[in-house]
Amino acid sequence: MKKWTDIEMVEAVASHNAAMMERFYRDSKAYFRSHAGALFVNDDQVDDLFQEAMVHLWREIETRRIENRDGMLCRWIEGELKPMTSSLMTFLLAIAKRKHWELLRKDSRLELTDDNALLDALDRSRYAAAEAEKAEREASEERERVVADAVLAMSDRCRQILTLFYYEQRSLDEILEIRPENTSKVGLKTSKYKCMQRLREVVRNRFAQLHLI
Repeated sequence: MKKWTDIEMVEAVASHNAAMMERFYRDSKAYFRSHAGALFVNDDQVDDLFQEAMVHLWREIETRRIENRDGMLCRWIEGELKPMTSSLMTFLLAIAKRKHWELLRKDSRLELTDDNALLDALDRSRYAAAEAEKAEREASEERERVVADAVLAMSDRCRQILTLFYYEQRSLDEILEIRPENTSKVGLKTSKYKCMQRLREVVRNRFAQLHLI
């Protein structure tokens, strides 16, 4: 079966493509169950947390808090649209971990005789969460390194255009003033698109080689 990219999945949910939405849900559940077992106490808890986390992720996509911007998966954070450094699946796990800790903090109904069991559960959860966060952090850092290396390997023209537009958030008019060699806004937009296409292809291939997607 074809492996859909995160961007394709986001577009499918946003456009309410029923077949791909079902595939997205099924693949997400399989990934979640294969990676979340060590984090939570039992199967019922895993399923409940998956449902909550999936609803949260679904809402983020449908409300366009997560969206495809020029071939890059981005998320609105405190009023700014920023590239996502994690995949949708690792983001889903992060949501579930947060909800899990919220449940643990709110659970004040345990009897005193259950203190040891609660402490054991907390210790296991803290250890598993720490390991998962470490792996997620390392994967995120590796993704950032891959993207940075790919940008540095591009031509000076592409590197400057993408840096000005995405990192310095310059408008096309401002970039035209900085780069007089681009004589029109249409030509600049075409150059930006082609540079982004090349960057996306290089990064996607490298992510696949390193198993980061």
